[in-house]
Amino acid sequence: MVNKEQFYDQIIKAFEDGNIRYYRNLVYIEREDYLDYVKEIINLFLKFKQDPSVAYGFVPWASGSKERMKTIKEYFSKFDDIDYANAEYYLGNTYDLVILDTIDNFQPINIGRLVDLARGGGLIIIYTNNLTKDKAFRTSIVRNGLVLDEYEKRFKRKLYEHEGIFIVDANGYVSKPFSGNIMLKSEKKVPRNPVMSREIHELSLSEDQNRVIENFTYLLSGGQRALVLTAARGRGKSAATGLSIAGLIEKLRERKGKSIRVIVTAPSIASASQVMLFAKLGLKVLGEELSVKVSDTGHIKTLRGDYFKVEYVPPDAAVEDDGELLIVDEAAALGINYIDLALRAWKKVALVTTVHGYEGSNKAFLRYLRRLIESKRIRVKWINIEQPLRYANGDPIEKWLYDALLLDAEPSEPQYLNHTMIYEDVDKSELANDDIKLRAIYGIMVTAHYKNNPDDLMIMLDGVHHKIKAIRIGENSYVAACQIAEEGELSDNMVDIALKGGTFDGDLIPDRIIKHVRIKDFARLRGWRIVRIAVASELQDKGFGSELLKMIYEEAKDKGMDWVGSSFMSDQKVLNFWIKNGFAPVHISPKKNEKLGDYPVVVIRPISDIATKIVKISVYMLKEKLLNTLHDVYFNMNPEVVRLILKGSSVAHKTVDVNPILLDKTISFLQGVSPYESSADGIHMLTLKYFWDGERDWGLTQDEELVLIAKVIQGKPWSYVSTILDSNRTHIYELIYSAISKIMQKYYNLTADSKVGLTLKDVMSSQQYE
Repeated sequence: MVNKEQFYDQIIKAFEDGNIRYYRNLVYIEREDYLDYVKEIINLFLKFKQDPSVAYGFVPWASGSKERMKTIKEYFSKFDDIDYANAEYYLGNTYDLVILDTIDNFQPINIGRLVDLARGGGLIIIYTNNLTKDKAFRTSIVRNGLVLDEYEKRFKRKLYEHEGIFIVDANGYVSKPFSGNIMLKSEKKVPRNPVMSREIHELSLSEDQNRVIENFTYLLSGGQRALVLTAARGRGKSAATGLSIAGLIEKLRERKGKSIRVIVTAPSIASASQVMLFAKLGLKVLGEELSVKVSDTGHIKTLRGDYFKVEYVPPDAAVEDDGELLIVDEAAALGINYIDLALRAWKKVALVTTVHGYEGSNKAFLRYLRRLIESKRIRVKWINIEQPLRYANGDPIEKWLYDALLLDAEPSEPQYLNHTMIYEDVDKSELANDDIKLRAIYGIMVTAHYKNNPDDLMIMLDGVHHKIKAIRIGENSYVAACQIAEEGELSDNMVDIALKGGTFDGDLIPDRIIKHVRIKDFARLRGWRIVRIAVASELQDKGFGSELLKMIYEEAKDKGMDWVGSSFMSDQKVLNFWIKNGFAPVHISPKKNEKLGDYPVVVIRPISDIATKIVKISVYMLKEKLLNTLHDVYFNMNPEVVRLILKGSSVAHKTVDVNPILLDKTISFLQGVSPYESSADGIHMLTLKYFWDGERDWGLTQDEELVLIAKVIQGKPWSYVSTILDSNRTHIYELIYSAISKIMQKYYNLTADSKVGLTLKDVMSSQQYE
């Protein structure tokens, strides 16, 4: 502890040292008179840095928040007030001073997003009156009036443990100046004989960026090629990608001499904003006359020149578009299924993604991606940017942020594999206070899932209805872990809200069943929703996940639960895992989650009799909806995912009658007399008959089922179906022919050799016509 005068003296020295060595400092204020201290710290910073650029994060709709913002804004001329809900639109910006108002909301993702915006030599101020009182996100975790504070206690502990941090709270002043070493700021280094234009290289800010720009020329060579660029946030990967686009356009003009089209896609146009901005800067420095079109939100949508066009296109449309090059920014957020489709549809693809950081993909995404590319035998170049640009390598605030939010959690390698497996109900208080154990368990969860959010840890630690289960081998060697949320026993009021389309926090599975199946009885049941289940990467596909799931199901049964379920993005591998373990699909969201790039799916394995009856009805209704609306609501769903859902819905059975006119037309198709288009109605009905038959003991091949789903039920263009099956139209046609031949033979004993033509009696005996 120091007194106020000593505290401020040490902050001033830290400002000076941070400016010299290009690292950041952070001041944390938690007092009722917080605003007085915020003003005093600002005045100290203004003596050190005149006219700084400022980012101010807050909740604008909360009472008093705008007044606080306006009071602070008076100190500055360059001031961006940022609604936390819109923070993603500012991620490419850099500021001297970042201020986070956490009076109304303390939420990990806000901390991760905004802290990253401060440059070296800059300052972050986080202020609040109380870290746990009246916070919006924390309130959303409350269950039956109860919520824990394990996350907040750990967060504050980490403030005290790290350097470069200065704390003002009710206990006084704590000063932790940075005394560590940093690496010098990376400088650009233009290659001696660059392939890309020297003008492009001169715009870079680091040697790493120069290396990336030069490596993008890999995509100019012949054949199908992919380039994968990874980096933690703040490394300048988007800028390097945009500059590389400009350089590639110049090179392609030399080779092609015709119009060049580059498609840029990302989860949102805001996500791609820096790529487009730096593509614009690069093209301008090359002397290109540009026509720039911007979106309603002010982001660049199109860059057009005399011989080229660079355009942002939403993900689904980008896959079916064409051009010389597809750039996928924040690729991990769009998911492996999307990337698989992109690699099938495009010859030249650059995949750019964040690893670690607040929205990082961690090792799981890279592992899945490596497997995917290897399976396709595509030539690929992997590039990683190590050195940060916004601040020095070794910056103490980055180290604190990664530790406090567990952004770089990696599990230790499992030991004692010959020991007995122990099923453990993990104590959350003990877990929050034991970093080794927390990193081991949470590390398994985040490295096995390629889509993570810092909020997940707070929900897991603070939610009284969230439980953690794990399999341990030996004393402290964890091989599998699971987060569970207790759901159900909804009040009549909550049921009424759900039926009328309203939303509430938690109880995800009961909400979906009530909304879409309409059976109110499910609300009274108690269940466990598995939020995430994961196995250490070295031990995946060895049965540990299924074993943990079995243990959880048996415990739920012993404790009188009615069901165990889960909700997740419709990834093929994940979906197959749940179906294999006896879980049935009961709901698919009618809307794709644009940020996560897929349709959320709900699966349930019932325990009680009443749950079993409701689940059976739910499966039937889902199958009905899916087969009836694949051409519309679920038109963009991956056919391989559709196939798995139909496979997992075999308990739902219905006899579909196909009238003799359609059967006769289909015989003509098999005989080669009638083209597909003329017989499509009969083929469609036969396809529905096949998928509705839950009692058959035979099946088509996987490719045959996929082509029936994609072409016959979804109505996809021939070109798309060819892409998903890596085949040509002739082969697709042959697959339809083969599938329909088998269906006709099995159900009606009809073949290409059967006689065609009907009498009126044939028709009237099986179908009533007026």
